Amino acid sequence: MRVNYQTNATVQFQILTEDQRQEIFRAALEVLEHVGVDVFNEEALAIFKKQGAWVEGVRVRIPNHLVRQALATAPSSFTVYSREGNPEKNIAIGPNRVHYGPGPTCPNMRDPRTGERRKYLRKDARDVALVCDALPHIDFVESLGTIGDVTPDLADVYEFADMIANTGKPIVAWSYTLETCRDIHQIAIAVAGGEEAFKLKPNYIFYAEPLSPLTSNQEAMDKLLYCSKHRIPIVYTPCPMCGGTAPTTSAGVLVTALCESLHGLVISQAISPGTGFVMGGVVSIMDMLHTTLAYGAPELSLQSAALTEMGRYLGLPVWSTAGCTDSKVLDEQAGIESAISVLFAGLSGADLVHDVGFLEGAITGSLHMAVMSDEAIGYVKRILRGIEVTPETLATEVISEVGPGGHFLATEHTLTHFKDQFWFPTLMDRSRWAEWEAAGSLSMGDRVQMQINDVLDTHEPVPLGPEAQKQIDEILAKAEARYRA
Repeated sequence: MRVNYQTNATVQFQILTEDQRQEIFRAALEVLEHVGVDVFNEEALAIFKKQGAWVEGVRVRIPNHLVRQALATAPSSFTVYSREGNPEKNIAIGPNRVHYGPGPTCPNMRDPRTGERRKYLRKDARDVALVCDALPHIDFVESLGTIGDVTPDLADVYEFADMIANTGKPIVAWSYTLETCRDIHQIAIAVAGGEEAFKLKPNYIFYAEPLSPLTSNQEAMDKLLYCSKHRIPIVYTPCPMCGGTAPTTSAGVLVTALCESLHGLVISQAISPGTGFVMGGVVSIMDMLHTTLAYGAPELSLQSAALTEMGRYLGLPVWSTAGCTDSKVLDEQAGIESAISVLFAGLSGADLVHDVGFLEGAITGSLHMAVMSDEAIGYVKRILRGIEVTPETLATEVISEVGPGGHFLATEHTLTHFKDQFWFPTLMDRSRWAEWEAAGSLSMGDRVQMQINDVLDTHEPVPLGPEAQKQIDEILAKAEARYRA
C-alpha cells in the first residue's frame, strides 16, 4: 500500500499565497461591515435588516457572521443540465472543472458569412446557438449580442427562446427587467417539462450584475430575489475597472469584487439556502489612454485567476473571462489575447469562463473569434489533463521491447494510446508545405470561415418538442401584448 502519494489531477497553478488569500478576505469582510454597500431595493433592504445587518437608508453594513453563514449554506458544486437529456452536455460545476462559453450583449455582430460589422439581429442568436452546439470545446451558450430587430424591451426574451431551440447545451441568460426574467424562466420551465422538473434539473443559469463600486440597483436585486425564490442558479458578479470603478491595485479590485458578489450571496442564501450561486466578475483595468475597459490586458487574466483562487478559498464557484480581445478584427492581436486568457482561465480552474468570441472590447460579437478560440480551448484542455503516471503510461515494458536504436511507431502500445494521449487539431495546420499548397494554401481565417459555413449549412440541433415550442410561442405573444398595452 502506498501512503502520502499525491496524484495531480491537472496542472498546478497559483497566483496568491494562503496568507494573501486570508488578507484579501479579511479586507472584504472589513469593507462589508464598516463601509457597506448601497442597495436600491426595499424588499432586499428588509431582508438584510431581518438578518441582522445594519441598514441606514440604502446603505447596508453586513456583519462578518452573516457572510460566513451564507458561505456555509452555498453549494460548492451543482449541475446545470442539457435540455436534451444528454449527460455529455451537462455542466457539472465544482472545483477545478473548467467550462467555456461566449458572452452576451454586444450591440454589433461580425456577419458569419461576409465578416461585415453590423447591428446584431435575431437570426444571429439562432446562428450563435447552432455553432456553439456543434463546437466540441464550448460548454455553455450565450448569444454574443443583443437583438436589434425585435421589440427592444423583449430582446432578452427572444434571445433566450431562439438559443434554447437551437442548442442542447446549458444557457446563461440575462434580462432587462423582472418581467422578462419571469418570461425567460417560463420558457425554461416549458422546455424542462414543468416547474418541479426544472428544479430537479435546471437547464440554464441566470446572470445579474451589481454595479461597481459597491452598489446593487433595483433591477439587479429584483432578479437576484426572483432567482433565489425559484431556486434558479445565479451568477451575481460585477465588472469593476481598476483606476475607474475600483482601486488601481490588483489587490484592491479583488476586495471590491468580493464585496459586490458576497452581499448578493447573503441575500440569496437568506431566501433559499443551498441555491446555486456563482461569484466572480470581469476584473480588468481602465485603459488610461482610451478610457475603455481593456479585455486583452494581462491584468484581466492575472486578476481573474486570483479571483478564482478566492472563490476556491471560500468554497464558491467562479465566473471568469477569456477568449476575448480588444482587436477590431480576427488578427494576430486577437489570437494572442484570446489564447493567453484561455490558458490562464483554464490553469486557474475557473468554473464558468465567458466572453469567448468578443471583439472590440465587448462591442462586437464574432463567430469567427468563437470558432478560433474553440481551437485554443481544446489545446488548453489537453494541457489541463496533465500527465497520468501509471505502470502502463511509464511504458517500461515497451521501452525494453524496442530497446536502443529502435522505434515505437508499430508497437501495440502506440496503437493503443496515441488517440487518447495526443491532441488532434481541427483548424491548426501541421502539414508539409506541398500538402498545404495542394489543399489551397488556406490561412487560419480561411479554415475558420469554412468551419462556420459547414456548421451553418449542415448542423441540426435536437429539436424542441411541439408542446414546448407551442408554449414558448404563447409566452412570446403574451410578452408582446404586454408591451403594446
